[in-house]
Amino acid sequence: AGRILVHSSRADEIVLAQRELSAMQRDLYGFLRQKTRLAALGAAVARIQHDLRNILATAQLASDRLAMIEDPVVKRLAPGLVKSIDHAVTLATSTLKFVRRDEQTPQRSNVVLRGAVEEAAQSALGGSEGITFNNRIAPDLCADADREQVFRIVLNLVRNAAQALPDAGGTITASATRNDGRIEIDISDSGCGVSDSVRATLFQPFASARAGGSGLGLAIARELAHGHGGELNLLETGPQGSVFRIILLDRD
Repeated sequence: AGRILVHSSRADEIVLAQRELSAMQRDLYGFLRQKTRLAALGAAVARIQHDLRNILATAQLASDRLAMIEDPVVKRLAPGLVKSIDHAVTLATSTLKFVRRDEQTPQRSNVVLRGAVEEAAQSALGGSEGITFNNRIAPDLCADADREQVFRIVLNLVRNAAQALPDAGGTITASATRNDGRIEIDISDSGCGVSDSVRATLFQPFASARAGGSGLGLAIARELAHGHGGELNLLETGPQGSVFRIILLDRD
C-alpha cells in the first residue's frame, strides 16, 4: 500500500495521468488483497472439511450400531440420523475434493463418443429401475477429446437427469452432432424441468437445490468443458423435461 502513487493537487495533464495511475494501483492492491484472503479461506475450508470428515466418520460408525438397537423409538429415529450423517460425509468429502482439485489439461485422443457416453450413463444409472436410456449417437462419430473427462461430464449430467425424473422413472436421451468445428452433445430427460429460482445458480459450486446434494456436479462438468475450449449450457427446460448441451471444440 505504501508504494501507491500519491499525486499532487495541480491541474495539468501530468497530474491527471498520476491520478489515473494511482486509481489503478488502488484497484489492483484491493484485488490482490481479496485474492490472498480467498486463498487463505480455501486453505481453511480444506482443513475444516478434513477434520469434519473424520468426526463424521466416527459418528457414522456409532449411528450404524445405534440402528441395531431394538427400541421402537430408536428404530424410528435411527434411519433418519444415519441418512443425515451419510449426506454430511458425502458433502464434506466432495467439498474437500473440489478445494484440492486442479484439473489437468485434457489429454486428447480420438474418442468414439457413443461408447464413452454409454459407459458413463450405465455407471450413473447403475441398477436404477424405471429409467430408460436412449443412446442416439452415431457409432462412427468421434471427437478429439479427453475420454476420461468426457466420461465425467456425461456422468454428472446423466446422474442429474435421473434425479430430475419422477419416482416412476422416465427417459434420458443422448445425441450428438459435429457442427462447424465443434462437437455438440445433448443430454435430455423427461423430468419436470428446472425451476426459475434454480437457473441463476445452476452452475455455481455448492448451490444444489436437492436435499443432500453437494452442488458440485454441474460446476465440475462445466469446468471440464471449458478445459476443452467448449461450454456446458442448459439448452431448454420446461414441464416436458430439460436438455443440457455439451460443446467441445473439435480439432480434427
